[in-house]
Amino acid sequence: KRDALREITIIKEKRCGKIKGRTCADGRPQRKYVSKDESSSPTVSNDAFLMSLIIDAFEERDVATADVEGAYLHADMEDFVVMKITSEDHIKILCEVNGDYEQYIEVNEKTGKKTLYVQLAKALYGCIKSALLWYRLFSETLEGMGFTLNPVDKCVANKMIDNKQCTVAWYVDDNKISHVDSKVVTGVIDKIEERFGKMSVTRGKIHSFLGMDISFKNKKVTIDMRAYCEQAIEDFH
Repeated sequence: KRDALREITIIKEKRCGKIKGRTCADGRPQRKYVSKDESSSPTVSNDAFLMSLIIDAFEERDVATADVEGAYLHADMEDFVVMKITSEDHIKILCEVNGDYEQYIEVNEKTGKKTLYVQLAKALYGCIKSALLWYRLFSETLEGMGFTLNPVDKCVANKMIDNKQCTVAWYVDDNKISHVDSKVVTGVIDKIEERFGKMSVTRGKIHSFLGMDISFKNKKVTIDMRAYCEQAIEDFH
């Protein structure tokens, strides 16, 4: 119980104006007993991502960007991890979903405050191994589809389809998929969705990806981060 992770809820406004809420674990105490080597996950490098954009533009590929919903929750938690929930609203919701939780609620005799301890079955956001567990699952899924990981950047995968290269580059749960044939891109998206469920997908010549506004025209790619910089200035004054 002493080592149980706290449950916290984060709410933020996205650049598009939508409000996004996420309940996660405060995984900072795990740093005491989990080394960086055991928990660090690769993410696509700037160089690899920008070079892939240049190739997309020059070869006039069809480009799709897609976001896997609740990505981490697809990966099983390998370690024994306990989280404590102290929000009475959250405890109430959990018990409404599954009444079996009620028998595990602890009530402090002095304060009357309720606490619920749970074991995490999935790689919840905030746990320091979650990103690595998701990376392993996603990369193995791509390899199962016939893709080969780039030896220099482990977040770029390629596959020859109809004698043309198909590329997937990803940063955690944000993916860029490209091929000269739009039907091939659609097929790859369908395969990923078969495994991880419906994704939010953007198709066409204009994309918003990792804070970058990306546009393709006449075998050239333009990358604009002014809106991202303006948002940072507004947030940090």
